[in-house]
Amino acid sequence: MTGKLLLVLLILLPFLTGALILWLRRSRPALVPRVSVAAAVLLVLLVSVAIPETSLDMFAQRELSLLPEAQLGIQLLGLAMLGFVLANSGTEVEDEGSRVWLVMAWFSLGGLVLSLLVRNLPIALLFFIGGAMIWTQGLPAHERRRAASATLRYLTLLAFCLPLMLIALRIADLRGEIRDVESVERLALALAVPAFGLILGLIPLHAWVFTLAGKTPRAMVYGVTSLVQTAGFALLLRMLADNPWMTYGARSVLVGAGALSSFLGAWLALSAPRNDPDDWLIYATVSNGGLILVGLGTQSEAAGTGVALMLFARVLALVLTELATQADGQLRRLAHAIGTLTLAGTPGLAGFPGFWLIVRRLQTTDSRLAELTVLAGSGLLFATAVRRWSYDLLPGAVTESSSRQLGIRRAVLLLSVLLVLLGLMPGLVAHSLDEALRKLNMPGP
Repeated sequence: MTGKLLLVLLILLPFLTGALILWLRRSRPALVPRVSVAAAVLLVLLVSVAIPETSLDMFAQRELSLLPEAQLGIQLLGLAMLGFVLANSGTEVEDEGSRVWLVMAWFSLGGLVLSLLVRNLPIALLFFIGGAMIWTQGLPAHERRRAASATLRYLTLLAFCLPLMLIALRIADLRGEIRDVESVERLALALAVPAFGLILGLIPLHAWVFTLAGKTPRAMVYGVTSLVQTAGFALLLRMLADNPWMTYGARSVLVGAGALSSFLGAWLALSAPRNDPDDWLIYATVSNGGLILVGLGTQSEAAGTGVALMLFARVLALVLTELATQADGQLRRLAHAIGTLTLAGTPGLAGFPGFWLIVRRLQTTDSRLAELTVLAGSGLLFATAVRRWSYDLLPGAVTESSSRQLGIRRAVLLLSVLLVLLGLMPGLVAHSLDEALRKLNMPGP
């Protein structure tokens, strides 16, 4: 199979899957979860065997290309979609509203995949915003009413951020045509930094993220934190790679805002109500996103590898916590604890190698305050996981003893073991990630 054919399949697979589910949801609803699981697994396999740097011409003389950050991002999106499908497959046969949402989820994934493949960054941003917006539109009627306020805020945010990013990119293109390059760079950064900060939900631009908690279906929260924000981080990698001066110009902002997000997100996670199923996890993702931002701001190959490792661990941890909602008592608590500890960068789990690389880089700079803030945030997330251990995070207990429940248990145990294995032997994935980031040229000039 040629590289270009694989690239075409990557583009078409999410949309074809959504269309197939749309047809099957009435005629053969029992096949819907099976088709979804198979498509998610196929997406991960296709992007894993695809040849990096493969290019394909598209409309308006624009190019699609499987760049390193795109390959990593699509792998993570496929894993996140697989977790979503597995966690929600139990209701697909009976619940028409859930099946409609699954159709929209696949179309949303298609938009996010296209955003990572399009070389032209402004067009990529259009696909990204479109994919993010689609995710909110498949809500069942009763869920849509409950989530109306938070959904409207989210859509307004996306509509606001798009022109900011497009204008910032246009201004960046003018660097070579205007004498006062420094002023142009400052203006571009003044627009791009808050736009990405809003999309990624980083402090102090985080308020909209917290409105999702308790007001929207869990599936929407999962989609925003695991799919939309993962694609957002991949696009941020693209922007920094294409414009290395941005990394240098915004270094203090990236490190400072990242460290602050790491600490305050963890503090809010620890302070969240003990019986709340979503709030604490949303705060934990804000904290983890701050760590990733710090890694991007440190401008080193080692920290770049740390960022990739943390993104990988982040998605696996979110998939685990999503699957855990369908598991029974003790296993559910264990999975939530492992997921939180992974997000915190706890030694022995998959989040630690990336966390350590970023902290080690901070130790070689003059960012002592940022280092202490990041370490404090990690400690608070660790305390959150310990606090959550003694509480059942969702009301009621899962008593289902069917083959589905057995499959959920196996998936939860497998993911838990994998997170431990990657924490003890990060070289299983670190080498390939390191090679990809070297091609990406993370450090800049």
